[in-house]
Amino acid sequence: MSVTAFEMHMARTGGVEVLTGREVALPPPGPGEARVAIEAAGVAFADIVMRTGLYPGVKAPVTPGYDFVGRIEALGPDVQGFTVGQRVAALTVTGSYASRRNVEARYLVAAPEGPPAEALVAGVLNGLTAWQMFHRVATAAPGEWILVHGAAGGVGGLLLDLARLAGVRAIGTASAGKKADVEANGGVHVDYRAEAVAERARTLSGGGVVAAFDHVGGAHLKTASMAALRDGGTAVLYGGYDATKGGKARPAAMLKMLLADRLSALKLFSGSRGVVGYNVTSWRNARPEPYRQDLARVLSLIGEGAIRPKIARVLPLDQAGQAQALLQSAQLAGKIVLKP
Repeated sequence: MSVTAFEMHMARTGGVEVLTGREVALPPPGPGEARVAIEAAGVAFADIVMRTGLYPGVKAPVTPGYDFVGRIEALGPDVQGFTVGQRVAALTVTGSYASRRNVEARYLVAAPEGPPAEALVAGVLNGLTAWQMFHRVATAAPGEWILVHGAAGGVGGLLLDLARLAGVRAIGTASAGKKADVEANGGVHVDYRAEAVAERARTLSGGGVVAAFDHVGGAHLKTASMAALRDGGTAVLYGGYDATKGGKARPAAMLKMLLADRLSALKLFSGSRGVVGYNVTSWRNARPEPYRQDLARVLSLIGEGAIRPKIARVLPLDQAGQAQALLQSAQLAGKIVLKP
């Protein structure tokens, strides 16, 4: 039996005005699917890049929404391991700016009952990204130093949390106005606008960090991340913010990024240094079992109160355009969440 769902859809690319609400008839979940009533959906920079037509593999018309937390309303044929009424979370890439939706059950992970939905959804895209980069891509031993760029953001703040839990010391870059947010998560604040980040990081860490987490890319990867590494360190690139700053294409920055990507294999070899790219969707698709294990662990840590994602703002679903504008402004620290 079909049901009605409300979603914030974009029929074309453009500014926030292209996000418009509509009601749709949602068919029963098909084989391998579940219908979920969404409690909260996260707002991601990737959503903005999709809206402007720059996200690889996603074209308008589309309903954005990279992740959600909700409750199962109905199960399609051949779905096992889940029950109607169960609280779940999923990384979906698109489609979650909605009151309910059908989703492939293989992407669902059980979510704890205690925490509010906004706290849990802040641990899906952001938490999974932070966890896998910190624990699977670039490891650090207790007492060692890491460098986290954008440390007052959703991913950056959780990286600081994970470092603190592991006994790893962290340097976090952010504007001067977000110093308190970085320090509240146990990081040593560096103002990237006023200080030479790599030099400051090498001084603080006594010779360099073992891992640097970079969402900017381009020349920044070399000058602010790789230059901060000690021998044996790894720079992790998980975004290209510099080329799509504000959700708009910046051709000059894209060209610089391509040119800056040329690395000396000999220098990497001689210093035992590494550069690795991380994409959360690629990991989900290529390694589904670690995806489920890692997301379940992050949600469990939130349920236990061991990590507390910072929520910048919670807005009604029909204010998705305003939510994206707030994210583009870069004035808020933490995750912006939509609730139907």
